Amino acid sequence: MATEIAHFSEAERAMAQVSVILPTYNRAHLIGETIDSLLAQTRKPDEILVIDDGSEDGVADVLSRFGTSIRLVRQDNAGKAAALNRGLEMVKGDLIWICDDDDILLPEACALLAGTLEADPMLEFCAGRHLDFTHYPDGGAKHLRPPGYMRASPSERIFADLLEGCHIFQPGLMVRREVYEAVGPFRKDLVRSQDYEMLLRIARRQKGLQLDQVTFWHRDHDGVRGQAGQHFSAVSNADRWAEYNALIFRALLDDLADHELFARSEWESMAVAERPRLARVARATVEARQRMWDDALADFERAAQSDRTPLTEAERARVARATLTSLGTGNLLADTRLHHRLRRLGHVSVAGREMRRGIRRSMRWQFRQALAARDRAKLKALARFYLAS
Repeated sequence: MATEIAHFSEAERAMAQVSVILPTYNRAHLIGETIDSLLAQTRKPDEILVIDDGSEDGVADVLSRFGTSIRLVRQDNAGKAAALNRGLEMVKGDLIWICDDDDILLPEACALLAGTLEADPMLEFCAGRHLDFTHYPDGGAKHLRPPGYMRASPSERIFADLLEGCHIFQPGLMVRREVYEAVGPFRKDLVRSQDYEMLLRIARRQKGLQLDQVTFWHRDHDGVRGQAGQHFSAVSNADRWAEYNALIFRALLDDLADHELFARSEWESMAVAERPRLARVARATVEARQRMWDDALADFERAAQSDRTPLTEAERARVARATLTSLGTGNLLADTRLHHRLRRLGHVSVAGREMRRGIRRSMRWQFRQALAARDRAKLKALARFYLAS
């Protein structure tokens, strides 16, 4: 993965004001490293606003050592979205950089993200890549690895790729202030996935650029998450993400025109006669990857009924990645009703038979993984799936 940093001339760099918003809740053991990484930026942010959302773990003592390097606001616990909305009202910068309280920003991140936006006034947001990391148990060294889902999205494909999974995270994202003012506040009804929902809103209407460079390290840990009264462990993350993503995506997909599922050039190059079924398959694939399997199988069936001819190569490619999601396929494996629906799909038409075959084939990597790990429970679940579907 490329790590070289682009350089801009002084004329290109108009030196917009950069404001960091850093919400925190009970992360006294982690937030210090995050702030240290912000203060070590080669281009210093103009302000770092920390919103302490009612922490009860002594985070104030950690924050006190940074003195006037940060601006601290405390509030009663109201959730991350409320903290972010308050931060957006308070910061003064032209460019907004929202960071999480457990990640590490690489030294050139601010310079790269801000410089890219300064060099191109037509860009509304800029995103860098990230690596996941954990600490080795024996000592402090970091173990870095690629994230589970990552796409190299051209500008016109950012939104379409985001529909299939979130590959842009807030600490790697810098956004012009006026964009947040235009799209509205973070949704306080979402305990999880509020960042993802906001990113979808922004990318749907605004022009952005995804860079090749890694701009931050995303911490993968087992700590408790969520706001007060709604805690959940990292182990249950996928289930909670799927729950809240479904709330987001049912409303979004109802409002989405077919062409928005594709890059503009992809849609325009497509034969008009192929568009309806491919759009239905694309919609079903998005639903499947968000673990909305009832919706997905209904749309796969509609697609198979609307045009009974064999699938195109583009349709096969979509079906093949329906189960390749970081959210997992737990509900598809466990629900015998879904198994029977998948079997019925194979009887709808030639197209339906290919869809069923593609979905079943895409699960084989899980079988190999379970076999290598000697995971008997997973192997039994997969066997039931294959026998029933």
